[in-house]
Amino acid sequence: MRSRFVMFILAAIVLCAGCASDGSFSNPFETAVPTPGGNYYFGEFSDVPIPNDMSESSGATFVSVHPSGIKSGVQKFSGLVDAVSLIKTMRRNMADQGWVLRSLLRSTESVLVFEKADKVCSIQISDGTFSTSMRVFVSPRLEGDSMDLDISAYSAPGQTPQEQSLSK
Repeated sequence: MRSRFVMFILAAIVLCAGCASDGSFSNPFETAVPTPGGNYYFGEFSDVPIPNDMSESSGATFVSVHPSGIKSGVQKFSGLVDAVSLIKTMRRNMADQGWVLRSLLRSTESVLVFEKADKVCSIQISDGTFSTSMRVFVSPRLEGDSMDLDISAYSAPGQTPQEQSLSK
């Protein structure tokens, strides 16, 4: 009986070793080196890279094209990722796309503010109990004195009359 048990264990070890050597199993403790451009995708905004571990939240996207031709709006994502590693990843990936980090606030609700020549991107990362959510806001960068700005061009379509009166 004991020899059968030993033979079973040896067969299992040989079988596992064979499977591991063909690459079908990966070591969960091994740090993967991502290939450039292979660990993210682009959502609504063509220059804001979203990590593959984050997926778009349905019904949480509003995007419009500003009169200047810049796509602006908000898009929400969520995923089972660590908020601190998400912040680090977004900083690195946004820099690769030419964005410059202008402000960073770290808390359970973290905010990163990036800038390019003609637009601004604000990323809000919320560290949740079971998942992390991320909202990406993109808008044209304002020039000069913004106090005289007609904000109706920056408003979402279908606003309530009360919201429209605030924009005047």
